[in-house]
Amino acid sequence: MPIQRPTGVTILAVLQFIGGVLSLLFGLSSLFFGGLMVASYAAATAGAEINMGPVLLIAAVVAIISGLIGLLAGYGLFTLKGWGWTLAMVFSVINVISNVLGLIQGGSVPGSIVGIVISGLIIYYLNQSNVKRAFGKA
Repeated sequence: MPIQRPTGVTILAVLQFIGGVLSLLFGLSSLFFGGLMVASYAAATAGAEINMGPVLLIAAVVAIISGLIGLLAGYGLFTLKGWGWTLAMVFSVINVISNVLGLIQGGSVPGSIVGIVISGLIIYYLNQSNVKRAFGKA
């Protein structure tokens, strides 16, 4: 009898797919339209010295890679692959760390707290015995 995918895993997989697509779209749009954003910012700041091109390029590449990994994680979760569970855990831990750093650096307190809580709940859920068993991790 095949292992049935827990409902929560299906929800997480769909959310990973959505997040992956959005990150990919953001990265691609930044890559293709970044020059327009830099030019309009330079015009708005009346010729102030800026060099945002490399920063925008790095952000675009990171978003594209993150989006592709998110899509891969969604697929791994949906098909109950052990590496999908691992990718989702890694993403969640990275999110907790980045939100804690955001709090320390004076970022959005409510946003960081919500991010920490959501990622913490995902980590908790993925470590439930029935979920780990579905991924062959128990």
